[in-house]
This record gives sequence, C-alpha cells and structure tokens, in this order.
Amino acid sequence: MADNRTIPGRPTRAEIDLGQLKRNYSALRSFLPPSVRIMAVVKADAYGHGAVAVARALEAVGVDHLAVAIPEEGIALRQAGVQAPILLLNGFWAGQEEAVLENHLTPVLFQAELVRTLRLAAKTRKEQISYHLKIDTGMTRLGAPWDSASTWLDELGGEASQECTGILSHFSTAEVPRDPGTLEQIERFRGVVRQFEQAGYAFSWTHLANSAGILNCPGSWFSAVRPGLLLYGVSPVEGTIPHGVAPALSWKTTIMQISRLDPGMTVGYGRTFRVSKPSLIATLPVGYADGLDRRLSNRGFVLIRGKRAPIVGRISMDLTTVDVTEIPSIGLGEETVLIGAQGAAEITAGEMAALTGTIPYEVFCRIGSRVPRICVEKPFEESLSAKAL
Repeated sequence: MADNRTIPGRPTRAEIDLGQLKRNYSALRSFLPPSVRIMAVVKADAYGHGAVAVARALEAVGVDHLAVAIPEEGIALRQAGVQAPILLLNGFWAGQEEAVLENHLTPVLFQAELVRTLRLAAKTRKEQISYHLKIDTGMTRLGAPWDSASTWLDELGGEASQECTGILSHFSTAEVPRDPGTLEQIERFRGVVRQFEQAGYAFSWTHLANSAGILNCPGSWFSAVRPGLLLYGVSPVEGTIPHGVAPALSWKTTIMQISRLDPGMTVGYGRTFRVSKPSLIATLPVGYADGLDRRLSNRGFVLIRGKRAPIVGRISMDLTTVDVTEIPSIGLGEETVLIGAQGAAEITAGEMAALTGTIPYEVFCRIGSRVPRICVEKPFEESLSAKAL
C-alpha cells in the first residue's frame, strides 16, 4: 500500500514518480486512436507501485476506467475516495455480491449462476446491475469457452442484453510478434462479439489487448485496451516502447556499514564469496524479506555514485552486501539504487528479472509491504537531468 510518510529509521524505500506515471498515460493516449479507451490495470497494489496513489493520479489525468483483480482491491480504492469506474477482472465469490453493489464495482463474470446471484441481490437493493462477460479464446484459464459462448444467449435471456455492458478476453502469447495463436484468439473473440451483437447486445466496452497486445496487435484494440506493465513504464515486448514511456518506480536504500577485508576473508551465509585482494564491502539494509530476490546473490548489481557495485555473498533476510572497492570516496549513508537510474547508469526491473529467471511483473510485485512507497512528482526536465548526470 502506498505511503507518503517518511518515517525516521531504515532508509530502504520505493519512490513512485507520479509525474512519470501521468506522462506514461499521456504517451499511451497519444499512441492510441481517440476512439480506443484506456482501462488502467491497478491490481496487485498497482503492480507494487501503490494502488491508491496511482489510481488518484490517473483520475487526475482523466483515465476512462480502472481494473483490479478482486473485490477487496476495489473496495480499498473506494474507501480511499476513488470515484472512477472499477472493473473486477476475477469477478467475485458468492457472498460478496452485496459489497460489489454497495461499492459500485463492475464484476467480470463467466458463470451464469453468479449473474443470477448478482441479479437477485440487485433486486433486493432495487438497483441495476452491470457486468462484463469474459470469453476464453485460448488462454484456457478463466472464461466462458468461445465455441459455446452462445449458450449464454439462451441461459440469461433478453434481460442480460442491458445488464452485460462489456465483453472481454485475454491473450496468452501476445508478447510474441505475429504469433498464430494470438491471431486466432483475435478472430475467435471478434466472432463471439459479432454473435452477441446480432442478438441485441450493445457493449459499451469490448476489450482484449493487454500491454503486449497494445504494442504487437493493433487489430486487438477494439473499443478499449488494458495497459498494466506498460502503464508503469516497462515494456513486455523487448525493444519496443512508445515514445515518452519510462519507469515510474525507483527502489533505493543507503549504506549502513563498510568493512575492510583482507584476501582470503569470506562474506555472508555459507561463505559463498571470498575476496582475492584488499576489499571494501558495504552492507545495505535490504534483503529477501523486502523482495530482493535471493537468486541475485553473487550475480546482481546495485548503483552507487553512478557506478555498478556487484552483490557479493548471499542475500539474507534483511541485509545485502556489495563490493565497493572500485568506488572512490565511498562513505556511510551513500544512496544506493536497486532499481532505477543514477547518473547515466540504470538497473531495470527487466535486467533484474533476466538474472533471476522471472518477469518484471514479479519483480515489482515482490517488493514487500515493509518497503514504504514514497510518492514524488518530478517534472519532466528533472527526470531527464537525473539520467544525464
């Protein structure tokens, strides 16, 4: 959860540049045709960026719609005063329908029984319901099967044509350019949409494209797109990113101790690193409990004074050690960047993901709750100069 308070003590923090976030949104808005609306995905605490602060910033620049995974995430945004429409991508569980209606959340549904449950609760409250229908076009994870989606027409009756305000699906391999499976998913979805429209459904929202779909598949844009990772400034497609889009999160800490080691001395659990020459080893107040992947031990880097310092020894729960022998005039309290830019150097979430065999999504989501999110709003010129130092 985002936290704008600076609490004296451990300096490990994630800085969220809301100015860059807004510029990312504007860049995507310029990249897309005016007729294509943006549904910003802020699930999983806005991919670790802090959902409340991110949602408020996006509201300020006129976002069309927000999307979260579960009712609890949507309710938290409502309690924080967020007014924008909110879609529940994973729908709701029986028993949550009252909360969904009370907080004016729009669930994604894929089971007729849940539609009936929601309809009954709305009748009791004398309210209208609204939901989006999810079609499984090839992800084989969640949704009504594309080749039997027509059963919904008979199952729900004509009343549903007013209640179902959106239809969606989800890509499985949009990161791969011109993937045959992706093209097949687009055509399957297009066919289902046509079938429903011919039966009298008038969808306000027809959406398929995630971040990768936005970049690789213009034919999948339909009436709306759902940027997630791209909104936070990271591309899921290697070497492809719209002009003006840049990372909004920096993960930082400072040096808490510097030790002088003689040749032959070892560092950390298991003594996995042994120095071969007189060395300076700095200890950082951050560890795997904060989300710094233990697989970065003896292979990852941090930035200090614009230079790369290798992580040495095993990353422990709360502490990490780095070799600063080659960094001149190093001292206690020196700012250290785990993810982000410092001078002309940069460590990206993508680089960290590649070293640990995962994806940038997980790198962001793993940054733990005990790492405060400090929101800043740097002007464009300051963001540029920070990278040019």
